[in-house]
Amino acid sequence: MLFIAALLAYAVLLGGPAARLLTRARWVTRFPQAALRSWHACALSLLASIVGFLLLVAHDLWEHLMMWLFSADEPLVHDAYGGSWLVADIPRAALAVLFLGSVTLAGLTLRSLLSLRRERNKYRLTADALREHDRIHDSDVRVLKHTDPAVFCIPGTRNGSRIVVTTAALDMLSDTELAAALEHERAHLAYRHHRAFLVADVLTAAFGWTGLSRGYAQQVRRLAEMAADDRAAQEHGRRAVASALLEMCAVGPTATVSGLPAMTGTDPAERIRRLLRAAPSHAKALAPALSTAVMAVVLALPVVLAMTPAALLAGTAHSGC
Repeated sequence: MLFIAALLAYAVLLGGPAARLLTRARWVTRFPQAALRSWHACALSLLASIVGFLLLVAHDLWEHLMMWLFSADEPLVHDAYGGSWLVADIPRAALAVLFLGSVTLAGLTLRSLLSLRRERNKYRLTADALREHDRIHDSDVRVLKHTDPAVFCIPGTRNGSRIVVTTAALDMLSDTELAAALEHERAHLAYRHHRAFLVADVLTAAFGWTGLSRGYAQQVRRLAEMAADDRAAQEHGRRAVASALLEMCAVGPTATVSGLPAMTGTDPAERIRRLLRAAPSHAKALAPALSTAVMAVVLALPVVLAMTPAALLAGTAHSGC
């Protein structure tokens, strides 16, 4: 009973106070890649905690797995996980919720994947068919005639990815600004941010109605743009990235790209201010290691909580207990 309650409490902690702390923390804008890993770890650990909670309440499947894994005595395992507090209808209800939740999550994922694939194929076909061949000769860049400035990427396979630049953006940006904008989009592709967006959108749709991790998808997009800015700044300088962003935002609305990673992205004013400040120096090398360690602990804790009762009874099936 104690470990079941601990799993539920841990899920609420991750989706509530921990998510709010991550949203408000100042360090996340200095180390966006580390912050992205932290958000993913919290969201996936939240999912694991809820699944673990339902499995423990349903208890039959989990208990048999633990008895096999740890060679634990059946009555002792049942007392540790079930006990007298579980009346007959509670495990069945938990199993039903787990099944319906799994089907819903799979359905959301499949629907999102199909929708994204349709959008990407549409833009890829348009970019290849209507491109202007005499403006940019990079193999992965397509120039489209459009009155609104936009630079965005179309994720795909190694040869299927595209970076699209409208003629308005091409005429507006200097050579250095254009190079910075293109590098920003290449960073999105290299970091596979489209996959992070998909995971965040699905899990936010699944859990957002409860109030848990409601800002997950928004924060992932915000931090992904900052991470791409940093990658571009390493190649072309922070002022070039900020200048390109400012030029494109100053003229008004940009071309609609249906949620594909784009240069203007989210929170452009915040990103410009961030780029114009000095780059972080101290503790920069430690951020990836620290975020990886925190991520490992956050992800491992639900598994530890779920398995600890059975692990404490390891070998009791053969000890005569």
